[in-house]
Amino acid sequence: RDRLADALDAAAAEGDPALDVLLQVNLTDDPGRGGVVPADLERLAEHVGGCPTLRLRGLMAVAPLDEAPADAFARVARLSERLRAIDPDARWISAGMTGDFEEAIAAGATHLRIGSAITGPRPERG
Repeated sequence: RDRLADALDAAAAEGDPALDVLLQVNLTDDPGRGGVVPADLERLAEHVGGCPTLRLRGLMAVAPLDEAPADAFARVARLSERLRAIDPDARWISAGMTGDFEEAIAAGATHLRIGSAITGPRPERG
């Protein structure tokens, strides 16, 4: 994940405004899912904080399918507190989709990813 931060930092042209970034957190034990494991959150946040063209704004996460969304988003809220201890401006929480946005809002989400509730169901592939 450091490599991605470094690549984003290097790609920004000098004089460009800072790029707002969120750290994706993997709330599962599946290493195939995207995101940093919670144990590495602070280390990655400090790395991003050292990238001059990146501005850490918060974190993003998707509730695991095998966990109650309210429980998952409560963990996200606690992770957000840990992140703000490193960077008080990292206040954004992007969590919650069409099926669980109410639980995400209750846990403090500031950004939602609502798709099918607005656009309708995805078309069948094939």
